[in-house]
Amino acid sequence: MLLHRLLVAAGSAVVAFGVVAVAVIEALAPTADIGAGIVGVGAGALAAILAFVVVALLVEELAGPARWAVDAVGAFGLALVAVGAVVYVDVVSLETTTAVAAGAVVGVLAFAAGWAGHERADEPGDGSGTA
Repeated sequence: MLLHRLLVAAGSAVVAFGVVAVAVIEALAPTADIGAGIVGVGAGALAAILAFVVVALLVEELAGPARWAVDAVGAFGLALVAVGAVVYVDVVSLETTTAVAAGAVVGVLAFAAGWAGHERADEPGDGSGTA
C-alpha cells in the first residue's frame, strides 16, 4: 500500500501543479510577461507539494467513490507524465489536446476499475463462482 500511496500522491501532485500553474499564468499574463511564468510555476510547485502530502497521508482512509476519484486523478497525472515522456523522446508527435485526452482515458479507466472491483466485492456467495 505504500507504493499505492506514493504513486497516487505523485500523480495528484502533477495534476495540481498543472492546474494551478496554468491558472495563475493565464490570470497574470495580460499584466506581466515573464513574471507571470515565474509566479505561476512557483504557485504550481507549492500546490504540488501540498497535494502530494495531503494525498499521501489521507488516500488510504478514503473509501468508495472518493477513493476511486483520487485514484483516477493520480492515474491521470501519471499518464500525463508517461505521454509527455513519449512525446519528449520523439516517439510520436501529439497535440496537447490529444495528450490530455489520453490521460483522461486512463483516469476514467482507473475510476471504472475501482467501481468494478467494488461491485465484485459486493457480490453474494462464497467467491467460488457458484450460488
